[in-house]
Amino acid sequence: MRLRSRRPPALWADCLAVWAMALGTAVLAHDAAGGEPRKSQQEWMAERGLVRSNGAWRTVQEIELIERGARATLAQKEWVVRLERLRKKLDVPAQADRATEEIREIADPFAVPALAKALSHEGAWRVRSLYIEALSRIRSGDAATVLIAVAIDHPDPETRIAATERLLARGPHVAVPSLVAALSGADNARINRAAEALGRLGASSAVGPLINALQTEHTAVVGDGTPEGSTSATFTPSGGGLSMGGGAKRVTVVAKNDRVLESLVTLTGANFEWNAAAWRAWLANRDSPADFDPRRSVKKLDGGF
Repeated sequence: MRLRSRRPPALWADCLAVWAMALGTAVLAHDAAGGEPRKSQQEWMAERGLVRSNGAWRTVQEIELIERGARATLAQKEWVVRLERLRKKLDVPAQADRATEEIREIADPFAVPALAKALSHEGAWRVRSLYIEALSRIRSGDAATVLIAVAIDHPDPETRIAATERLLARGPHVAVPSLVAALSGADNARINRAAEALGRLGASSAVGPLINALQTEHTAVVGDGTPEGSTSATFTPSGGGLSMGGGAKRVTVVAKNDRVLESLVTLTGANFEWNAAAWRAWLANRDSPADFDPRRSVKKLDGGF
């Protein structure tokens, strides 16, 4: 009866390492035996397009990407420090004018994260407007993304308008897709803010999505542990209905979005109020041949013949 020896996993790893080293030595020895000069490990790896960098063998392209990322991270951190210094100078009368000009002249894409962070925490409207102006000068997708987020989500109306106006100067097409996407969200306040921005941008291509967002349905949670006679509501993107029984109940709430209607009136010059079918008929008529009958279209949209 033969007994098989069982080596622990660590011992097997050591054996494999020794085997790999022996294999490499054998390859080099084979080269030497064949009359070729013995190659170093660096030469052997170089033939395979690999370079030693930070303790690892990498391709030249990989090293370039790593170095580029490191430079970008460093530049972004430097902008955070620089912008904080400029912000302090704005409160010093003797230095305020120069600091204002420096902020306005920022055009470095690496400054975008610092500007976004500063804008989100800044309490003074005058300073926020400077940051928005600087972002509008930076021709990068990241800068546009920040301006769009400010136009929709900043709590201050003047700041949202300022960001929207900068997007208008830059070209409405940059912002329209993101604003239209926001119309499909679950937050009614956000839907209305996005609609307001679309109206200010003159985005006639958004009329269809705006019609769809005239009235939106949401699930509201009522009676969630509140005293009798009071109501609490939480909106969610899922549908729903009335949930019977004790405790919280879910009901479907239909919300009329005033800013959506205002933007539709601004963009079209028409006003069918909350009649979505009439709005859709108007839109179909606008895009249809001359012999189109909008009254018949309204009947079809309402389910008639």
